[in-house]
Amino acid sequence: MNRNIFFSTLIALLVITIGWFYYTVVVAGTRISELDSELNAINQRFNELAMVSESYEEFKQRFIEKVADFDTLKSVIPDNQEYATALEEIRQIAERHKLQIISLAPILTDTYPALYIELTIPKNHVECYPVQLKFYGDFLTIGAFLDDLLELETLVNIANLKLETETEHGGLLTCELNLYTYIFIEGA
Repeated sequence: MNRNIFFSTLIALLVITIGWFYYTVVVAGTRISELDSELNAINQRFNELAMVSESYEEFKQRFIEKVADFDTLKSVIPDNQEYATALEEIRQIAERHKLQIISLAPILTDTYPALYIELTIPKNHVECYPVQLKFYGDFLTIGAFLDDLLELETLVNIANLKLETETEHGGLLTCELNLYTYIFIEGA
């Protein structure tokens, strides 16, 4: 009888040990590996979010710079009819002299912050708008064009005149220059 109790206790302990070992190794081990993979995925996502939050400051700084650039551009681009009229007169003079305009563009200079403008501009003043002009023509028509520019009602100064010979365009000259148009602004 003692032998039967001993063997049944031994078998019971063996079954319990095998069950515990099976649960620990197979069931809990599988669950632990699942939890490890979930933890790794969470850590990876956390690292991605940490990188995004670090780059957010850079993104925010770029956004602030773009807003400042836009404000600068708004304060630089002339917003009056006289300037548009002066550009149209320049274009018409070039057309009258049969010059081929390659580009006619305002030169935008940085005037940010706008506070500087507020402090320095009186109520009535003259504003200078630089324009970069590039065109083709021969020597005589370019000279006549420049002479007519100086006769405009709107005051125009010519600077940085550069002439180059273009052999592929039938010996025409390429002319690049900066024009400075001065416009009177009332009650600005």
